[in-house]
Amino acid sequence: MSPTVANAERAISHRINTRIAIFDGPYQKRLLLNYSVNLSDGGVFIETADLLPEDTMLTVKFKLPGFDSIISCQARVAWRNEPAFPKKPNLPSGMGLSFLDLPLKDLHAIRSHISRGGLVPTW
Repeated sequence: MSPTVANAERAISHRINTRIAIFDGPYQKRLLLNYSVNLSDGGVFIETADLLPEDTMLTVKFKLPGFDSIISCQARVAWRNEPAFPKKPNLPSGMGLSFLDLPLKDLHAIRSHISRGGLVPTW
């Protein structure tokens, strides 16, 4: 059993703006509603008008620029930024996903991507 974020010591989470395609499902066939807006080692914010209910469980997959492997983990819809009642008016309509079982190697890849900073599209 590989280590995951849930049982790894976590540093203060930094969040950066980034645009990466996020896919839902085990076969990476469905683009998850749009693209990420920002990313941290604890989760990702997805821009979308098609909001899923809070606590919805998803299998998400994405590839970070400059990394060869695909990151795949379970995620939970932690919060929604609804157009009529935005929790964060500076963000578009969308939802925040919390990573649940992120493997330690993928956590390190995300932290490395964050430490480089900057917006790098992958499409």
